[in-house]
Amino acid sequence: MLFPLLQFAAGVSLLLLGVQLLRQGLVALGRSYLEMMIRRATATPWQGFFWGAVATALVQSSTAVTVLTVGLVDGGVISFYQSLGVILGANVGTCVTVQLLALKLSKIALPALVTSIPLILAPSTRAAGTACVSIGLIFFSLDLMATALLPFKDSSTLLGLLSAATSPWQGILAGTLLTGLLHSSSVVTGMAMVLAGHGVLPPLAALHIVLGANIGTCLTAIIAALFSSRAAKRTALAHFVINAAGAILWLPFLPLVLHFLNWLTPDLPRQVAHFHTLFNLVSSLAALPFAGLLAWLLETLLPD
Repeated sequence: MLFPLLQFAAGVSLLLLGVQLLRQGLVALGRSYLEMMIRRATATPWQGFFWGAVATALVQSSTAVTVLTVGLVDGGVISFYQSLGVILGANVGTCVTVQLLALKLSKIALPALVTSIPLILAPSTRAAGTACVSIGLIFFSLDLMATALLPFKDSSTLLGLLSAATSPWQGILAGTLLTGLLHSSSVVTGMAMVLAGHGVLPPLAALHIVLGANIGTCLTAIIAALFSSRAAKRTALAHFVINAAGAILWLPFLPLVLHFLNWLTPDLPRQVAHFHTLFNLVSSLAALPFAGLLAWLLETLLPD
């Protein structure tokens, strides 16, 4: 049983590496455009929401966009109020990565890796090559994890441990801590998709972990804001408040949501991915009209 465990750990490591490389490659391709986009498109929360979603979809990292936004607020480039729309948009933009993970494209892993070699060797196309190799690693890692889980499908010990995540708060805590450690909600959500898809993790438990992952993704921005201005601290805190409040409000309705997801698709990994998208889209759109109220509240709690 040791080899499958090592194989699963290797799959998680490669998934984390793939997501990080994809982020680096896409940021290298368009970091200057990303900063310009956020600076110019924050006149209203709705504009910030749209461009925050676009920026996150381009760089495949809500954490990167949020940390960059915290930095822009700290530097006085944009105001705390202007940053709220960007943060809400970043939550939606990160769904692109998770939906990509839900696609069963393991057959393109090797061609993507081979194609990336000449691109990486040429300086002018190195960033594109990095993004290309990351896609190959992502799909190869998912296939590796899926293969590693086969011997554990009937393991009563592992099933007993993972079923603990059906307890809402334990599942949310597990998702939060894992995301805080790995600095990637996409990786944690991808793990939940693989585990649920192979019958190792109950579907409801997977949804709890997704809620926790959305809270855990706020931790990096909070750390980045610790030694920044009060406005930057408010931006990081707003991200946490929005995601944590969303998780708490969704929690009682998860059984109903699961019925809806079962109707939508019988494919469990897709159910998890669709829930991730549904949660972030609905929560962000619901919070957007209250951006002014949230800004006032946090400015009252954390005055300059």
